Amino acid sequence: MSKRIVAVGAAVLLSAGCGGEDPAPTWQAPPSPAAPTSAAPARLAKITSACDLLPAAKVIDLLGGNGQTKLSGRELPREKRENGNVWRHCGYGRGGNEPFRLSVATMPDRADTVDETIDAVAEAAGNGSKRIEGLGSAAVGYTEGEGRSVMAVAPYQKELRVVQFTGPALVPQDKLAEVVRQVIGKI
Repeated sequence: MSKRIVAVGAAVLLSAGCGGEDPAPTWQAPPSPAAPTSAAPARLAKITSACDLLPAAKVIDLLGGNGQTKLSGRELPREKRENGNVWRHCGYGRGGNEPFRLSVATMPDRADTVDETIDAVAEAAGNGSKRIEGLGSAAVGYTEGEGRSVMAVAPYQKELRVVQFTGPALVPQDKLAEVVRQVIGKI
């Protein structure tokens, strides 16, 4: 008797799928997950402080200081130039000595001058300058007297934004470049 119930059940199931007015069910893919979101923070629309972009503790971390290393950051006066460029600076040090400086500039209506700007800096720095690949839209490193600098630029809307980090010449260029990398991604 149980074989007969199985056979009848199978016949009912087969006939239910045939000749009815409703279309046969079709397979549908499960809903796709939401598109991945970027882990990078949004770039700042307006820059109001150099020190806020790079806390002193982050400078210590990036340059390889130990737990005993102490630095503080001090916002220096803002500079507004005749051409509309605005520079903000943060000096890092202790005991009145600030061997490290972060400078950040916004240059209105210059977003399309990435290469011109870095080429002009490299030319002014002379033979000791070296282009740095993969940092901002363009970057250059150079030594000047007892100091070493890394400068990178990136366009933002119509502005060209500039980040420069300067320290003693004995600090390797790649360390200074890593500091600049942290800031250029924010602005």
